[in-house]
Amino acid sequence: MRWLAVFGAVILCCVSARADQGGAWVGHLLSLPVPESVTLCGEPVPVDREDVLERLDMELVVALGNPVSTAMWFKRSPRYFPAIEQAIRDRGLPDDLKYVALVESNLRADAVSSAGATGPWQFMAGTGSAYGLDRSTWRDDRRDWEQATGAALDHLKDLWEHFRSWPAVLAAYNAGKARVSRAMEAQGGTDYYGLRLPRETERYVFRIIAAKLLLENPAAYGIRLEGARRYGPEELAEATIEVRRQGIPVAAVAQAAGVSYRRFLELNPSILGPEVPSGTHRIRVPAPAEVAFTRGLAQWERANPEPRTVYYEVRPGDTLSAIARRHGVQLADLLTWNDLTPRSIIRPGQALAVHTVD
Repeated sequence: MRWLAVFGAVILCCVSARADQGGAWVGHLLSLPVPESVTLCGEPVPVDREDVLERLDMELVVALGNPVSTAMWFKRSPRYFPAIEQAIRDRGLPDDLKYVALVESNLRADAVSSAGATGPWQFMAGTGSAYGLDRSTWRDDRRDWEQATGAALDHLKDLWEHFRSWPAVLAAYNAGKARVSRAMEAQGGTDYYGLRLPRETERYVFRIIAAKLLLENPAAYGIRLEGARRYGPEELAEATIEVRRQGIPVAAVAQAAGVSYRRFLELNPSILGPEVPSGTHRIRVPAPAEVAFTRGLAQWERANPEPRTVYYEVRPGDTLSAIARRHGVQLADLLTWNDLTPRSIIRPGQALAVHTVD
């Protein structure tokens, strides 16, 4: 039974070690530093007020208590922040607004909330449409980094024109302009930090402040970046393609770009459907593939002429399988084109659509 004693001793040591580590981590969370002077978008955060300090302290604890999410902030921010920062400078807005996208989506273009907010800046459909972010069966501009960033900054600028206070602007971005305005009117105040708002909105601005503190001074919070694997900006090119046919499969466009289907959708997250429809479209591809992309897409189109639709009038004695054989198409395709099933009855004189390639 000696092995049981040894095994028990090992388990006890492991538990004790984990307890010590856990205790040390809790101790760390209990003493997180908050600078005496904190600003958000150039406005002072009143950390000298006990309630404000506690709310900010809680969000710091929550962020560090979720190390996976916070680690991804550090990994992704070098890739996406430079373009966001440039768009912010172009509009003359505060640099701190970049942390909105960080908190909203963890810098993920494919983020979707339970309420249906979508994209890196988490636009609801109505607000997105109001700022020119179109949706269709094949595309959702709310997922496009460039378009969504521009729309979000325009929206924030419009909110600034109304509230003239950045914490209130950010609260309105989260809860809606009308809700924050009503709260101000009902409660007789315009100071975000003193307003009673929905709990999510009360925490929202503090999450942004906490994210700013962590990313601007990680060492103060025990975060070491030496040797960290972080994702840098990608060297991409934007190609304009003119689709003159009904559509081109996304798989064919990805192949022309020299990337996998999955990778292509990472570069073009707004694309939803299996085809790029007719029209003029901007496509992002790896910069080294820009020249070959246009040439490869043209080669695919030459090798895959667009099917021509003809209408066949059913004759007495015809069957669906016989019609498919006569036109050299698959029965399954014929059924799909005409919204039929294998058991569907066809009658003389009925017109059936058949897609053929000359």
